[in-house]
Amino acid sequence: MDVQRKAQELAEAIISSPEYKRLLEARARVNNQHAAKVMLRDFQQKQLELHRKQMEGREITPEEEEQLQNLFGVISINPYIRDLFEAEFAFSGMMMQVNDALSKVLDFQDEEEGEEEPKLEVPKKKILIPGQDV
Repeated sequence: MDVQRKAQELAEAIISSPEYKRLLEARARVNNQHAAKVMLRDFQQKQLELHRKQMEGREITPEEEEQLQNLFGVISINPYIRDLFEAEFAFSGMMMQVNDALSKVLDFQDEEEGEEEPKLEVPKKKILIPGQDV
């Protein structure tokens, strides 16, 4: 059994999945809408800025956190961005399931006998807002 061939088959299965196709379509729709594209870019730049600050060991202020949450709330109203976030969430869930399957077979997870497998929960809301959803 050739590991590289199986990896290629897995990649092809992922590319053929509805989650991946939905993600690509949602990205294309955002890129075709100038306002949505700019809003998302600005949000991602702010996110990256705060992430870098945190990685440098500097503390993120509550005001900066609130500003990011407010920005997220604003961009989430845009239907193109909201669809993209939902598609990213679904794709990430699928990839977590793939990772979990590989980890179990490779025995990378410490699982107790008889413990039930965790299931991906679908949120009641369509969009999760950091700091507001638990």
